Amino acid sequence: MRATLAVFAGLVLAGCQTVSASAPSGLSGLSLVPAPGGLLVEGSGGREIGFGRDQTGALESVARVEGTSPRAVACPSGRQGMETRTGLTLVFERGTFVGWEGAQGRAGRGCT
Repeated sequence: MRATLAVFAGLVLAGCQTVSASAPSGLSGLSLVPAPGGLLVEGSGGREIGFGRDQTGALESVARVEGTSPRAVACPSGRQGMETRTGLTLVFERGTFVGWEGAQGRAGRGCT
């Protein structure tokens, strides 16, 4: 009886633990895949974030997929760089998505 109560008490207390907000969660089953014409949204049935898309819309889409907004990074070319949660740098020029660069390579215009 005591063992059962101890297990029950442990389960009740475990249910009271807070969930860490440090691990962002995006849309389940979706991920961004760098491609020659922009970013493919894997798991979406063929959707993409293509070069030429406006900056606001592109960044909102990336934030929804990854669960966190990209952060600004230095882009010495005069373009604007935004780094995703996965380390990919998205490149924007005059409010338009024009390229990406990262460990996977580069497509479109880069920061450098």
